[in-house]
Amino acid sequence: MRTPGLPGSSRYDDPALGLGTPEPASTPQVESWTRAAGPGGADGDGYGEMIARLRGFLDHVAAARLDPATVAALSDDLGAWTERLADAAVAEREQVFGHRDDMPGRGQTMAPSFLVREADRSAVRGTVRFGRYFLGGNGAVHGGAVPLLFDEVLGRLSGSGGRSRARTAYLHTDYRSITPIGTELDVHGWFVSEEGRKRVLRAEIRHDGVLCAEAEGLFIVLKPGQP
Repeated sequence: MRTPGLPGSSRYDDPALGLGTPEPASTPQVESWTRAAGPGGADGDGYGEMIARLRGFLDHVAAARLDPATVAALSDDLGAWTERLADAAVAEREQVFGHRDDMPGRGQTMAPSFLVREADRSAVRGTVRFGRYFLGGNGAVHGGAVPLLFDEVLGRLSGSGGRSRARTAYLHTDYRSITPIGTELDVHGWFVSEEGRKRVLRAEIRHDGVLCAEAEGLFIVLKPGQP
């Protein structure tokens, strides 16, 4: 029996909604976008597979209704791994998480993996799938996860093509329709203007041609020595 108010499709009642989201094996070699592996990284080192499994784990945690015994066992396992990882902590500049520009999603799990299809100095096109971990409700992506993806894509584009680093000054997001969980979405980002230290960029997410959300961001180039 469907919950009153939910869309008629049984897709929203599917326990497997947003699970099994495929993780791209590698980032295509796209000019002005792909970079060499970051600190501590190398092709074939297994880091990408570990991150893919971590993404899958988070999706399954989000989807699961666990009994107390499973919760306790999982909590113990996570506690043991936390202690083990504590001994491997390094300074920010040396960390691998979020610094693997040779991988989709830069080797992090904070935002979904954005797979680049084509890119140059002024624009980028690609695809993304939001897993169950990013579910807001009724089969839709959480509203906070959408601008997170936009910032990831536009921030990366802002610094592409040999440009110097910049930080987000503002990111305005408009929600036009439901952004669905567990399906391939088209993402397009592009430069609007670049004047002095100011870079204005826009992006949009579409599902089967329908505009789900769009954003505009202002990125400011860092001054020498600015953090």
